[in-house]
Amino acid sequence: MDLREREFFIALANIKGINFRIVRELIEKYGSAEAIFSANSLSLQNDEGDEEEIDIFKKSSKDELLLFAEREIEFVDKHNISLIGFNSHNYPKRLLNCPDAPILLYSKGETDLNSQKFVSIVGTRHATEYGRDWCEKFVFELAEMFPDVVIVSGLAYGIDVCSHRAALECGVRTVAVLGNPLNNIYPSTHRNTANKISENGALISEYSSQSPMLKVNFVARNRIVAGMSDATVIVESKEKGGSLITASLASDYSREVFALPGNVDKETSKGCNNLIRDNKAQLITSAKDMTNALGWESLLSSKKVQNTLFPDFDETEQIIVDIITEKGEIDINTLSVASGIATSKLLSSLMGLEFKGVIKSYPGNRYKIR
Repeated sequence: MDLREREFFIALANIKGINFRIVRELIEKYGSAEAIFSANSLSLQNDEGDEEEIDIFKKSSKDELLLFAEREIEFVDKHNISLIGFNSHNYPKRLLNCPDAPILLYSKGETDLNSQKFVSIVGTRHATEYGRDWCEKFVFELAEMFPDVVIVSGLAYGIDVCSHRAALECGVRTVAVLGNPLNNIYPSTHRNTANKISENGALISEYSSQSPMLKVNFVARNRIVAGMSDATVIVESKEKGGSLITASLASDYSREVFALPGNVDKETSKGCNNLIRDNKAQLITSAKDMTNALGWESLLSSKKVQNTLFPDFDETEQIIVDIITEKGEIDINTLSVASGIATSKLLSSLMGLEFKGVIKSYPGNRYKIR
């Protein structure tokens, strides 16, 4: 994103009532955030396909928005914060498949947000020794098998910060998704951990330095935690709580959800036990349970498919076959991220490869080489 476009993108993301769908359609039509602000009038197609004028500036003036953006640019430049618009190459591509994705992210750190393996770990703020011990063991097991894994969580008390610290201790990258601006780490007792994360991963937030601290924002950030990961692991949770919201969002995004079973008499295990009972999460006891379910185990001993057996692949098909061969099994969202090809464009090629007998589809939009 060039320097001038940054300012307009910040202004665009802070328009009252704006959402990802509208901004995406406007950028596609007008070409840039600057062009949107320069237009005398704006229009988008309605459900019937007809052009209809829209007034996205009715609650905020352009001058006010640009002044807001100018102040924000000063802040991000001073603190070496990166701005990542949804159309940037380094925007988490997994989020692009989520209808409520953030328009803009503020990022502190250097981690590739499109690495091949992202796992979110969340749970109660009132973690027990059982939950903390298992969380640490899980991260260490996972890191030993896949040193390139990235652990995602929300920096909250309990299981969240435990997963971040375990990742830091065993040398894998970790990403903290904040429900507050980057200029105000919450909780403040986790500031030292946040600093280490920014050096060995990334702190990300959709909120500008001028945004207020609102309780609802901590619920909203759960969609980013779920959306930017291949799988979500719930370690401990009461019958109601933010972790269950994250689990529900992950399921809505067609991501795998896992839950650690616990003592039926413990309040901190009721949420996980209920998820498993209601078939809303897979039971998990170790990292291997998850890697088997995701098809990652096959990577440890995978063999390349002899592509010469299929000489009639076009370029897109060849990319798909190479990725599925490497992964062993893959869902369409992960395939889209790995290939850089939109989900809608992948479907026809996947169907063609099925007709050729090269791949086979499974429930949950998952694919394997035959």
